[in-house]
Amino acid sequence: KLFNRGAWEYILNSKGGVLPIEIKAVPEGTVVPYKNVLFTMENTDDKCFWLTNYLETLLVQLWYPTTVCTQSREQKKIIIKYLQSTGTPEVVEQGLHLFKLHDFGFR
Repeated sequence: KLFNRGAWEYILNSKGGVLPIEIKAVPEGTVVPYKNVLFTMENTDDKCFWLTNYLETLLVQLWYPTTVCTQSREQKKIIIKYLQSTGTPEVVEQGLHLFKLHDFGFR
């Protein structure tokens, strides 16, 4: 079966449609060192044992935009460093450095 209707109807009927999952995550925008978890997911109903893997497959899609953000942040740090060291610190002071990186990585 591709779609387990009975399992989803169980969630609908016994949980009012609320997924029996608890997700804990670091706040959006937090800079997290590598080798740290960004989120955890825990199933709160043994009858829905399949749901955790189902949702993890979807939530792992966070990897791509997170990677784009990480690369953009590091590139901005490099831009600022060289704007300041090459005699144009006023560009940074006036906030114009914010327009030096045009990132089309997540479209």
